[in-house]
Amino acid sequence: MDYFYWSLVGLEQAVRLDVACASLMQEETRSQVKARISWVKVNGSVVKLSKKVQNGDTIELQLRSNKPKFISLFDYPLPILYEDSNIIVAYKPSGMVTHPAGGHYTKTLVNALEYYRRYKSSYHDDFAQRERSFSEQAMRRCIVHRLDKDTSGIILTARNDKAKDFYIDAFKRKKIKKYYIAVLDRHLPQSRGWIKTGIQRSKHNRQIFIATDVSKGKYAVTKYRVLFTFGKFSLVLFRIYTGRTHQIRVHAKVLGAHIVGDCLYSKDRKNTLLLHAYKLIVPMQMGEPLMVKTGLPKRFKTLIKRHRM
Repeated sequence: MDYFYWSLVGLEQAVRLDVACASLMQEETRSQVKARISWVKVNGSVVKLSKKVQNGDTIELQLRSNKPKFISLFDYPLPILYEDSNIIVAYKPSGMVTHPAGGHYTKTLVNALEYYRRYKSSYHDDFAQRERSFSEQAMRRCIVHRLDKDTSGIILTARNDKAKDFYIDAFKRKKIKKYYIAVLDRHLPQSRGWIKTGIQRSKHNRQIFIATDVSKGKYAVTKYRVLFTFGKFSLVLFRIYTGRTHQIRVHAKVLGAHIVGDCLYSKDRKNTLLLHAYKLIVPMQMGEPLMVKTGLPKRFKTLIKRHRM
């Protein structure tokens, strides 16, 4: 069974319970939630999914597990930006979950990589020789770091345990440089700067994180530079020196802005999230560091073109 608990905040008006649950789950549709539900409580009482809920209500939800017995293979045209005998650097599209999780067990990045390493790549891959029996360890065996579902861009994955350990250690020792591009919903008072805060999970909404004094939470450091403005928007380059959950989204809020399409931290539900992992510089086990970068995704270009005319 999978158990969830939320305290509702940020609703503009009362909504049906099933709508609220699907929105809070993010990675599952309303029909998927309905199919798996064991029971649901609002403010401690068992209720029907048609019940209206509002800010201040607490929701407890228990779902039947839908974990598969095997990691499925997903034949997807995944763009490979670099590969060798130790790593695969791939381009994760917006909307794709990084690894199997509740409600998403078949079409994640890991499922696509499981197919690619077995049937498309010309490099030897230790992980391609492993059994596909589903387990928490197996579904993350190639993952060194992750990107949120709606964030697109560069992601580094490993082909063997030695490489995975090497790059996890490199992340811990801050030897990997990560750059993101985002569209913010307003102009910033300064064109460049540093943000240094603590980050911790909100006590009122467990889905989001908040910036705190540096003495609290986990220390987070971000450097930013405005590349250009268009209409009311700003295209901003971020470099994160720590890898905290939702770090750029939280630090954008510190700047008095939101990332366009960020329906979790703002009320923008008209756009897809305009956050993109743009460049990655990683040490190699032998030789010079590797730099991989990409251009602006189409969804960025569309918005820029619309507001620059």
